[in-house]
Amino acid sequence: MRWLLLSLCCGFAFTITAQAQTTQPPIVLQVATDGSAPFRSIQAALDSLPQDNNATNQRWALIRIAPGLYREKLYLTRNKVLLAGHSLTETILQYPELRQHFLARQGTEALPTGQALSRDWGAAVVNIAASDIALLDLTVHNSYALDYPQDPERFEHQFALRGFEQASRILTDSVMLSSAGADTVSLWNKQHGLYYHSRSYFSGRVDLFCPRGTAYVTDSDFVNYTTQATLWHDGELAEQQKLVVTHSRFHGVSGYQLARRHYDGQFVLLHNRFSSSLANQPIFRRTYPQQPQRDQPNRYGDRNYFYQNQGPAYDWLQDNLTADEASRYSAEQVFAGLWQPEQQLQQFRQWLKETP
Repeated sequence: MRWLLLSLCCGFAFTITAQAQTTQPPIVLQVATDGSAPFRSIQAALDSLPQDNNATNQRWALIRIAPGLYREKLYLTRNKVLLAGHSLTETILQYPELRQHFLARQGTEALPTGQALSRDWGAAVVNIAASDIALLDLTVHNSYALDYPQDPERFEHQFALRGFEQASRILTDSVMLSSAGADTVSLWNKQHGLYYHSRSYFSGRVDLFCPRGTAYVTDSDFVNYTTQATLWHDGELAEQQKLVVTHSRFHGVSGYQLARRHYDGQFVLLHNRFSSSLANQPIFRRTYPQQPQRDQPNRYGDRNYFYQNQGPAYDWLQDNLTADEASRYSAEQVFAGLWQPEQQLQQFRQWLKETP
């Protein structure tokens, strides 16, 4: 059923400190395409918020998004924003953008004022240069390959979600993040990135989920449309940085690879289910024999850990953690007191029950 849902839907500044659960009620804004709410676009609601990122007690902003198709890009520069749709099949945020075409237009396309960010700023459907951002109950779809099926480059980099160096503590729950190209979800705070994803759906091509920093994924689905790697991780700046995926499901074309890295990375895969089409290819380091100057330092070596996964009986996929070792990879332990995303998610769900 989850695979069917994926197939149907795919067509469409900061210092890290421990985060206490907030009890202050959020600012609530409503968005609807039909004019039944104060805002017709999500970006208009975002632009109306006070930009008070330096406030000592900044309130969360809850933006409730009615069912509908929202053909727009989002630029998030304010901390503490929760975007909540009606469901991932009813609230669809969709925009066609190919990264290389976007970069070619730089200098001619106006971007939001006051941004001095990476050249990729605006290359995604959802562009995040803030911390404490949550997406619930919606779909984010980069539809470039669907909208431009004749373009021979249509399967190149297509970001659905792109987090920049300023972005940490990014959370998704019951969200579909979809493209037909590479790097669908690219959360790239290399130094301090913390990311949590539950009940989410990721689809795309090579490196379709590629975080830098520390990411935790649970009860989610990955669908890979090519034989190249599904996961990618960059954790070279700190030995404790890791990508943990637990109780999730992996699907793909025949011979799809599980994961790779260019930088030092750490992969922890617990209680997952891999389809029979998974390639017999261990997680590997990508190198460039003809261009060795492109190779990244290999500080820590291979760090690939497995426990109680289901799938093909490949030697490299067998358990190399004990039950006691695997039990140390809860979300609370992985984030080591810097963030409590599961408590935060409970607070978000309570807010949604209490607000119309």
